Amino acid sequence: MSTRSRRGQNHRTDYGELVEIARLYFRSGATQTEIADTLGIPQARVSRLLRQAEDEEIVKHVIFPPPLRRLESAMMRRLAGKGVGDVRVVPRGIGLNAGKNEENLGTVTAAYLVDALVDHPGNSVSICMACGNTLLSVITHFTEHLRRQPNVLEQLKQKTIVLYPLSLYWEPTLRFHIDSEYPSTSIYPSALVVYLAMRLMTLGCKVIAHAPQPPLDFYRELDSMSEDERVRQVTKYKEYLEGAKAADIFVLGIGAGQHDQRYRRVLDDLAIDLANEKGMAGEIGYQPFDSAGQFVDFSKLIAVTGDELAQLSGGSAKVIAAAGGEGKAGAIEALLNRDRLPFNVFITDEAIADKFDNQSGAPFGEAW
Repeated sequence: MSTRSRRGQNHRTDYGELVEIARLYFRSGATQTEIADTLGIPQARVSRLLRQAEDEEIVKHVIFPPPLRRLESAMMRRLAGKGVGDVRVVPRGIGLNAGKNEENLGTVTAAYLVDALVDHPGNSVSICMACGNTLLSVITHFTEHLRRQPNVLEQLKQKTIVLYPLSLYWEPTLRFHIDSEYPSTSIYPSALVVYLAMRLMTLGCKVIAHAPQPPLDFYRELDSMSEDERVRQVTKYKEYLEGAKAADIFVLGIGAGQHDQRYRRVLDDLAIDLANEKGMAGEIGYQPFDSAGQFVDFSKLIAVTGDELAQLSGGSAKVIAAAGGEGKAGAIEALLNRDRLPFNVFITDEAIADKFDNQSGAPFGEAW
């Protein structure tokens, strides 16, 4: 073999060989002995090339936050009566992740989503997505997770993945790190649907992505339309909304509502004034809820409503909510006042879970 002749060339590296060995070891799970036998080379060479692959950062280690089982059990006891059947708790965020903890939440939510998709029976599975930076992190880690597990990816390729946005609201300009008003990324549900579809397409998956985008003028002029015109306009998007409501899996974030600069911009775009509404504790998919966890009527927004999510979470759909960081404590506290939560899977972090555990059933967070 050509690899044998190269061993006498002052140990010059055959990078084709090195990369293949790395793939066999880290992706396929082959042992060093199996790789040596397959390629017809000494095991010592396999071992040396694997070390070299790490030293040269050809192989980069994956960081997967460990589950915090004790806190998961404590949270499960608190949430079980609210319709939640599964909980994941990731370590608290540190440094740049101290706020929303998007990296840890994204990694674990992505792994959960992969398992949910693969385990779903049938040849088709549908996902309805909300928006935000945590969900952007979920998508990024989701496709990286599939790349690292080719066997799982092959299973997913047997299905058709159908994507829907939770809300049809959008603004036609995406701003990336432009100014203090947009401290990170302005992301909308349809944009995330298209982004996920493109990433899945590059992996060879079968994807159908529905991303309708009513113009902003539609929302701004809705109040001044006649009832007949309003019905006619909304009917244009009804099929997308009905498809979204029938999704098998929902992926949501929980926002801090009016306390978030970007959300206030959304309210301004829609000409919505919540100044007279007291106790607006947070939002899901742009839909505000009050300090009692009740969603405010938001007729301008074409979306799967928060109350509909609560109904769906009592059925067969997986409704996954990911939220972390102490800044979300008030929003989560408000939702706990509901008889049934608008999700049945909750992925959060240590900063939130500690509050559940330490206060033994008492409310937490500051009053809004």
